[in-house]
Amino acid sequence: MRSLPALILLLCAATSSLTFARERAVQAHSNNASTQLIEIASEQYAEGKLDQAAATLERALQIQPSNPATLHYLGVLRLQQGQYEQAQVLAARSNLRVGRNTALRNRNLQLIETARNAQESGQLSKAVKVGLQ
Repeated sequence: MRSLPALILLLCAATSSLTFARERAVQAHSNNASTQLIEIASEQYAEGKLDQAAATLERALQIQPSNPATLHYLGVLRLQQGQYEQAQVLAARSNLRVGRNTALRNRNLQLIETARNAQESGQLSKAVKVGLQ
């Protein structure tokens, strides 16, 4: 009877470590799948297939909804597609998750400013497009 609490504690510890290991394996698989989709989107972008690249990044976000880099890249695509409000929202969402990555935070701020300016002027200059890539 005295060993029952110790046995329960041991079983709880074993169960939680198995759960943790399973969660890490699922996360690693998700990261890999998301990374592959980002690479595919990059190729599609380079080929000028913006709609396909955006759809691929959307799939990557279904796997990892909080990935700040994916949010940023999709924001850049939306900007180039003339979807200025969505570009701003995506950049802001990215900044909420960016952590200490100041380079990405600054690119998001630039994206927000560029989208605002483009929305106000009604067009996106080529120089700005090149600067965001």
